[in-house]
Amino acid sequence: MNEHYLIKYISYHLHTIVRRYDINGTLLETCCARISFRDLYEDDEIFRIFTGTALPHGKKDIPVILSAEGELAYAMIRTGSRYTLIGPVRMTTPVDFRHTYPGEIPLPDISARPVTKQWLLSVYACEYDTFSKAILLVHNLFHEEEITEEMLNLENSVDKKTDEKLRESFSQLVFTNREYGKVHNPYDQELREFSSIESGDLAQLKRSLSEDYPGEIGTLSEDPLRHAKNRGIVVVTLASRAAMRGGVVPEEAYSLSDSYIQKIEKCRDIPAVFHLFYAAEYEYARMVKELKEQKEGTLEKDKNPHINKCKDYIFSHLHGRISIQEIADALGLNAAYLSELFHECEKVTLTEYIRREKINLAKNLLIYSRYSYSEISTYLGFSSQSHLGKYFKSATGMTMRQYRNVYGMKEFDA
Repeated sequence: MNEHYLIKYISYHLHTIVRRYDINGTLLETCCARISFRDLYEDDEIFRIFTGTALPHGKKDIPVILSAEGELAYAMIRTGSRYTLIGPVRMTTPVDFRHTYPGEIPLPDISARPVTKQWLLSVYACEYDTFSKAILLVHNLFHEEEITEEMLNLENSVDKKTDEKLRESFSQLVFTNREYGKVHNPYDQELREFSSIESGDLAQLKRSLSEDYPGEIGTLSEDPLRHAKNRGIVVVTLASRAAMRGGVVPEEAYSLSDSYIQKIEKCRDIPAVFHLFYAAEYEYARMVKELKEQKEGTLEKDKNPHINKCKDYIFSHLHGRISIQEIADALGLNAAYLSELFHECEKVTLTEYIRREKINLAKNLLIYSRYSYSEISTYLGFSSQSHLGKYFKSATGMTMRQYRNVYGMKEFDA
């Protein structure tokens, strides 16, 4: 194995220093392409810090991640008869690492230098996922028995007593609820709520949401607003899955879910959160209802997985020209067979379906974006604004300008 290339690759990837030591801590090699960058610690110091804190050991030699000075992260990996040390880097999202310096083990012979803001900002900041993948790459290249990110986390950032504490908390909660006679909302109400979305039954959804029951919503956070947001995220997620079971294209359902959840996260008051997740439920139910009306009870789609894959492809490529041959190639099918199958199952030609989905996306862009009519036409793969305009008016009875004037977000007019 070209070990020099490996540490060079990691150094470039994380824009930091990568060192290699022998088993006794003697420095063998250092790599850092950033010529002016210097670590807070000398080579021997950082190795001694790991020696005093924790070094990879045991059957799997799990790498050790060390948090230093409350800001920096280093990783020590056992690589055969040597050690590879990566760092420092900073985490863009805070991670509570188990091993810290200064920590419980005092090392009086090593005095930390003062960390200046200017130097700290020179240390590369990355997501923990990026850092952990680099660690796993180095480790697993030198070990026959691979370790996973979960194993790495369990040794470095997860409280080993978490499961025990969770069981204790669960037992206490069950006891308290029994003591005070507290019960959750009935499960059958939840079934009625989400089955109504799955069937596209707006009236049944309205009835299920207006039901009265003596139970309570579980506490998802001690902060009331956070509790409401967590509840909203759960409801939107369950609603999206119900809609998919009802026939909504998964990619479309996922995207709508992402949009609602992002909006919920930005809410500053509880009523706004409730409005959004109820709106999401009705939106999903309407989508299923429209699908069922279009299909008029045709179930051939459910018998052939190619149709859903075809729709997923179309949804992911609405921003450009889409040909039937292109879709068929992506699915590994004959274009004529795909066209005939789609028409048989959906009672609409594939070309008409693509055009209809592009018109639906054009509606959203007209309502929620500032894009010009020509920009929307180009984005959707039409040859000109008039080309899109012709189909748009045929489908909606309105020009794009008229549609935006009626339905467009008024805040854009300011």
